[in-house]
Amino acid sequence: MSPVRRTAGQAGRLLSFAAHYAWHFLVANVVVAREIVTPGSQLAPAVLRFELDCRTDVEVASFIALVGLTPGALVVGSDDRRERGERVVTLVHLMHAHDLDAELAELRDLEARMLAAWRRDPGGAPTPQRAGGPS
Repeated sequence: MSPVRRTAGQAGRLLSFAAHYAWHFLVANVVVAREIVTPGSQLAPAVLRFELDCRTDVEVASFIALVGLTPGALVVGSDDRRERGERVVTLVHLMHAHDLDAELAELRDLEARMLAAWRRDPGGAPTPQRAGGPS
């Protein structure tokens, strides 16, 4: 593959990821704003254990930062097990975790899209799952 085609492909993946994350960020803001201005509480807090497919420190830090920027979500701990041949494990606190399987799927999708955008060769990145919002 030519360098121009490879660069164009990576630029497209970066733009696609930016659009997806912007949509995800907007939806999370609406959920948190609705929680603030409406009576009652729809909170369903949970801490999920999530194993990353990230291979580098930059990928791990990027994922943690993206989760932390999303309203209602925060990485509260991580354990780097790569030296032992295992994956990095994170603990993610979520404020609106009504469906834990769906929340884990969202985290997997976010990571897969991020890795596809960050890596020059997306072949090693997990395949993003189709979810709501722009892809």
